[in-house]
Amino acid sequence: MTKNYILVIVACIMLFSCGVKTTSEIKDYKNLGFTPISPETVASFQNNQTTKQVLVEPDKFVWGLSVVKWEGKYHAYYSRWNKKYEHKGWMTNCEIAHAVSDTPEGPFKFVNVVLEDQKTTGWDLNNSHNPYATIAEGKICLYYIANDIKGLLKKDKIEYPNEDWFNENRKPIRDSQRIGVAVAENPSGPFVRSEKVVVEPDNVKFKKIAVNPAVIHKDGKYLMIMKGDDLKHEKPFRIQLVGSSKNAEGPFVFKKKPVYAEAQTEDACMWFDQVMNKYYMVCHVMGKKDLALFNSENGFDWQQDERSVFMKKEFVLSDGTLWKPKRVERPFVLTNEKGQPTMIYVAVYDNNVNGNIAIPIEYNNIEK
Repeated sequence: MTKNYILVIVACIMLFSCGVKTTSEIKDYKNLGFTPISPETVASFQNNQTTKQVLVEPDKFVWGLSVVKWEGKYHAYYSRWNKKYEHKGWMTNCEIAHAVSDTPEGPFKFVNVVLEDQKTTGWDLNNSHNPYATIAEGKICLYYIANDIKGLLKKDKIEYPNEDWFNENRKPIRDSQRIGVAVAENPSGPFVRSEKVVVEPDNVKFKKIAVNPAVIHKDGKYLMIMKGDDLKHEKPFRIQLVGSSKNAEGPFVFKKKPVYAEAQTEDACMWFDQVMNKYYMVCHVMGKKDLALFNSENGFDWQQDERSVFMKKEFVLSDGTLWKPKRVERPFVLTNEKGQPTMIYVAVYDNNVNGNIAIPIEYNNIEK
């Protein structure tokens, strides 16, 4: 065999291989998988050390994030609160922080606080939690939840409530949770908060709370999935409803039928896959050991996907072992320019550490 002939064969093989990697479009999620993480990554998490794939803070609890790509960098918005308030601090002592990275898996470096836990004006005096960022009309729309506690305070009470008041009033505070949005022209802000509540219970389709928004902007409309309490249950029974609006600040009009009514669900993340021409949602089904996958043709009528389990609430390590944290919640799926998943971020609690883990998504080892 001549040298030139061998070179031709090698060139053809390289051309074919490169073609597979650069032109492939994923037609379904059947073979979707997750890159194993290293034992060192787990150790970093459990030791409260921010590294690649790990976002934690030594003196704070960190819980859930939302990531957007802006001018070549990745910006994470995440919930955090002082450890002295313990895990329950998420509801009354949380702020939303901003961090940046050159790569989607991190490490993310803290930049600034974009929404404080205590505010002097506005409907959202207390708390800023569960951020969900979407880019729309050249701006960053940061949806979040906060407590509308003005109605709980005495008429003549002007000063901000103390910690004892918050501890004694957790149930009514829980029922005061509402959805707001803050808009900025660049990732670090300043973020201008909506003057009014964006979503509140209507007591017709849902009651008591309006929380945990997931929002995408498509075809001039904002599509939102959020959580409220079901009217048919006396005790809190969490359902998720879908609605839309022409404006980031609302009003959002919701369908009466829940996205999924067979079990309590929360923590939706949502995207539109241009290749599949479908909407997709991953959410936390309470009591289940996995994160569920749903799809929709129009964004309003949802069904469980053929691949009903998007991800188990456990992590495969590179040494073949499994890491099963106590809690895995708040999924957020990052997509490429075609709307196909490339990374999932989840909130994890284990070894008395609250933080976020980033996992690259694989498709049968075909690069996207």
